Amino acid sequence: YAAIGFSDFWQRWHISLSTWLRDYLYVPLGGNRHGHRKTTRNLMLTMLLGGLWHGAAWRFVAWGGLHGSFLIAERSARRRWSTVPWFATTGARVLLALGTFLLVCLTWVFFRASTLRDAVRLLKTMAVGAPDDLVLGASSAIAVVGITALLVAAHWWMRDSSLEARWQRLPWWGRSALLATLLVSLALVPGDDRAFIYFQF
Repeated sequence: YAAIGFSDFWQRWHISLSTWLRDYLYVPLGGNRHGHRKTTRNLMLTMLLGGLWHGAAWRFVAWGGLHGSFLIAERSARRRWSTVPWFATTGARVLLALGTFLLVCLTWVFFRASTLRDAVRLLKTMAVGAPDDLVLGASSAIAVVGITALLVAAHWWMRDSSLEARWQRLPWWGRSALLATLLVSLALVPGDDRAFIYFQF
């Protein structure tokens, strides 16, 4: 979730699927070898088919289409502005990472909703506000924002390293504290069954 752009996101997210899409769809379609227009077509077809791989539903088509559109927009932006000095600054990288995070979260709405209509309804609610009975209290909203900020910060800290490498660098007391926190978190999580999301595909 600390990806800087959608091409970076797809190099980090669900690597087995993204590698399969690249090797068996994008490259056989021609990849980026035949000019900008065909590259654009190949990116969009690959992501649309990647969406359909998750299920034959319009919400997955929308999810794949959005990812394809974002990849195409990013590719065009890189062609036009990658030589601008500001583009390589830390501030620009942070802004691009936050923008990528926001857009990825919006695409998850289509992925997780039961129907395309539910996804659109949820996006409208996010844009214009929820009914009073669905609005989070101030303390809950602060908790959600705080936890999200901590998770994104952890992803940013880990973006150029592996979990194993970070674990090896921790002192023994840091490892112990982390394991204790994880065990306490597991004990405090409600006991209802949460099946892994990919079991439905």
